Amino acid sequence: MNLNICYLNLSGNHLDDDGLNRALNDAPNHSIILLEDVDSLFVQRESVNQEREQRVSFSGLLNALDGVRSQEGRIIFMTTNHRERLDPALLRPGRADYHAFLDNASYDQMKRLFLRFNPEKEELAHEFAK
Repeated sequence: MNLNICYLNLSGNHLDDDGLNRALNDAPNHSIILLEDVDSLFVQRESVNQEREQRVSFSGLLNALDGVRSQEGRIIFMTTNHRERLDPALLRPGRADYHAFLDNASYDQMKRLFLRFNPEKEELAHEFAK
């Protein structure tokens, strides 16, 4: 795919709504932007970290993802360990078009992964996969 991968820390101390928009606008065209652990930012649309003066608001996040100032030609990945904590507005089609559950790797996946980096060590691959 030959795309740049950009990581954006939404819980950083100096990021507010305008900073989020700037960061997304500054990302290279045709890039993948990773927003990790979005479940840890908001509870009931309120910021988890209330004592910070500058913070990304729930509305600011939604607008950055698909509002007037949002950018085309970028793929945004949002990760969460607790999908049930996410507001439905964040998950709606057009904002989150594809949802994928990544479970633990299977025995076969683990074995193939090990062998990819250690092709001559079949016996160790079995132990690794167990």
